[in-house]
Amino acid sequence: MTLGFLVLRKGYLKVMGALIQAALERRHDVVLLWDSQETKSGERVAEKDLAAWRPSARVVQWSRGEPFAPVVRAAGVRALVAPTLGSAFPSFGLESEVPALRAAGVQLYSVDYGLDTAARDPAGYQTVDVTFYATDWQRELHWKHAGFAAIGDRAALSTRSAVVGSTMLDQRAVVDRAAVRKRYDLDDRPVVLLLSLKMNVGDPPRWLAWGDGGRWRRAARALAQRRVAWRRRLAWARRAPRGNEHRGLVQALRRFCDANGAALVVKSREKNGDPAFLRRAADAFIVDESVYPYTSMELMSIADLCVHFQSAGVLEAAFAGVASLSVRVGQDHLRAYPTFDEFYGARPGSLQNFAGVVWSVTQAEAIERLGRARLGDFRLDPPARRAYVEKFVGVDDTRASQRVLDVIEGRAR
Repeated sequence: MTLGFLVLRKGYLKVMGALIQAALERRHDVVLLWDSQETKSGERVAEKDLAAWRPSARVVQWSRGEPFAPVVRAAGVRALVAPTLGSAFPSFGLESEVPALRAAGVQLYSVDYGLDTAARDPAGYQTVDVTFYATDWQRELHWKHAGFAAIGDRAALSTRSAVVGSTMLDQRAVVDRAAVRKRYDLDDRPVVLLLSLKMNVGDPPRWLAWGDGGRWRRAARALAQRRVAWRRRLAWARRAPRGNEHRGLVQALRRFCDANGAALVVKSREKNGDPAFLRRAADAFIVDESVYPYTSMELMSIADLCVHFQSAGVLEAAFAGVASLSVRVGQDHLRAYPTFDEFYGARPGSLQNFAGVVWSVTQAEAIERLGRARLGDFRLDPPARRAYVEKFVGVDDTRASQRVLDVIEGRAR
C-alpha cells in the first residue's frame, strides 16, 4: 500500500517519525510529501531532516500554493497521513484540494500532535476518515465542543476515530542514552532538564514578569504588545516586579544543581527568544535540532528532573518516567482555546498538577522548594505515574504507530 506523509514542518516529523519507520518496516511504499518553504522560525524542513528514512522512502517535493491533489495522485498515494490533518487543510490553504483527493479515492488520516487535536475545530473531524487520539480522555475532551452536536451521536463519532496512544512518544524506543550523553558532552552526573520559556509571544503579562532586562525595559516591551492610554502606562510599569522572575528561577536552578552535583541542561528552540543569562547558567544549552529521535525525547531519556512552564513536555516527562515541576506563567495569548483550563489549570489531579508525577508551582514556590529540597525528593511515584499515563498519555508500550497502521490497513481491505 502506498502511504503518503505530509511533511510541512519539523514538528510533523517528530509526530510521524516512528510511524514512517513502522510503515517502512511493514514494507509499505512510503512517500514523503515535502514542502521546504516553511517560514515559521525553526520549523523549516531541510533535506537532511529526511535522511533517517531515505532511500527507503520516496521523497516528492511540493510547494505550498501549487496544486496538491495532482501531486498526491501522481505519487500513487492511497492514504494520506498528517498531524491534525483536518485543521491542516484550511491552515495551509489546502481546503479546496479535499474534493479532488476524495474523488481520487485517497483516504485521509489525522494523528495527534501532543494533545493538539482536542483544541481543534470540530469541522475538521468530518474532513478525514479517521482521527487518532492518544487517550479516551482526550477524545472525550474534544467531543465536548459544541460543534460536535451537528456531526452526529457518539456512535457516529466513534466510527471516525480511534484511541491508539501517541505516535510521537513512540520515539522513546529508538533513543540511545549513552550516545545522547556523548553528543552533548555530558558526563554521568544527574541531569536537571529545563525546557525554556517561550518569550516570543504576544502576552504582555509574561513580559512584565519574565522578560529580559530591568523593570522599565520589561514594562516597555509589554506595553508595545498592547495599546493602553498614556495615563495607564505608569501603572503598567509599576506592575513589573523589581526583580526578574525568570532570572530568579534560573539562579535557583543553578544553585540546586550545584548542591546536588547535577548538570543543568536547557532545551530551547529558535523561536523562544531566550535571555542571555539562560545560556550562561546552563552546563549545556541545546537548541531543538533533531527530528528522529527528536531532541526533547533524547534529553528526557537522560533526565532526573524536568522543569517547564506548563509545557506539553509534561507528557514526555511522564512517559519517560521523569518527575517534573510545572511553573505557572501568564498564558493570556492562549485563553481563547476551549481546552485552556484542562491544559493549563492547576487543579489537583489535572494535566499540570498530579501528585507524584508533576507539581504545579509559582515562581516563588519553585525557588523555595528548590532551595530546601534534594534531587531525591522529586521521586516519581510508580502507581501515580501509571494512572497519569493511562489518563493523559495513553499506553506506554511505544507501539502507537503499529496500532495506527493496523487501522489504516484494515480500512484498505
